[in-house]
Amino acid sequence: MQIGLVGLGKMGYNLALNLRNNNYEVVAHDVNEASVDKIGEEGGILGAYSLESLCSKLKGRKVIWLMVPSGEIVDGVIEELSEYLKPKDIVIDGGNSNFKDSVRRYNVLKEKQIEFLDCGTSGGTSGALNGACTMIGGDKSTFEYVEKVFKDISLENGYLYTGEAGRRHDASHCRRF
Repeated sequence: MQIGLVGLGKMGYNLALNLRNNNYEVVAHDVNEASVDKIGEEGGILGAYSLESLCSKLKGRKVIWLMVPSGEIVDGVIEELSEYLKPKDIVIDGGNSNFKDSVRRYNVLKEKQIEFLDCGTSGGTSGALNGACTMIGGDKSTFEYVEKVFKDISLENGYLYTGEAGRRHDASHCRRF
């Protein structure tokens, strides 16, 4: 499966490596072109210098994971991305957005027939690379389509589907021992 990843900060960069290490084809984008260059040098990850380029490199039903700061940045990325997405494509917001924003984004994308999952992601940079804890909200059928991704990038028993959009608020279900 291909995954588009938007945001190559500390968490997003390590999540891209985690996805690659779990045999996903990763196409990664960041507004900082040096970050795109750097992730490309890691091997096995294709860089994209724009959201349009990222989407054009993904085939079939697109799955795009956002790891950008919560708030207006997420809205801006989603607004631009929606220009390049088709019905049934999936946007995952992994940036721990406010649940009210998640519900609003779910509804906006639903009107365009684009699927949306909100995902609380915890474990810090080490977890993003070696096994995160994830708590996912959104339509069950959408979650089921990408469940293997969450299972693969999370600690054992470290992911949880919580139901409708906005129901997840943090990934406190996961305890590291």
